[in-house]
Amino acid sequence: MIETLITKFASEETGSASGLGALGLDFKAFIIQLITFLLVFYILKRFVFEKVVELLEKRRKTIEEGISLTTRMQAEKEKLDEEIALAHKEVRKEADELIAAAQEQATDILKQAEESAQSKTERLITEAREKIKEETQKAKRDLEKDVVDLVISTTEQVTREKLTGTKDRTLISNTLREQI
Repeated sequence: MIETLITKFASEETGSASGLGALGLDFKAFIIQLITFLLVFYILKRFVFEKVVELLEKRRKTIEEGISLTTRMQAEKEKLDEEIALAHKEVRKEADELIAAAQEQATDILKQAEESAQSKTERLITEAREKIKEETQKAKRDLEKDVVDLVISTTEQVTREKLTGTKDRTLISNTLREQI
């Protein structure tokens, strides 16, 4: 039906050259074009524009959400960077404290080792002195015995008689004590 109407208006010639016809415009063609435009506009508005506007609005919201998400992510990234920097400082501080504690512990161990070595050295020196003292006393006793035997032998040769062992020893011991 619309087709026949369009065909009828299109096939009729304008007989008047006045008004719009004088400008080279056909009033019937203009009306047909206007109706076609309005019809296409109505169809587009009814079925297409709504979906396009909906799609554009959806895109706008998605873009806004993306921008908002980017802003939040940037803020969160900065916050995490600060937390990482703070954690790094804390770890560095703990590491420095551990190193200081280890150095202090090493110093203590060295000090204990030195003290242990010193006490061991002193103990060895004390033991050596005691041993020397014992050896000296033993040597003195041995020397005294050897001197007594030598004196006895010499005295025998000088007096040419043999004294009894106990008498000899008593006599010599007394003499040595007097001289020492």
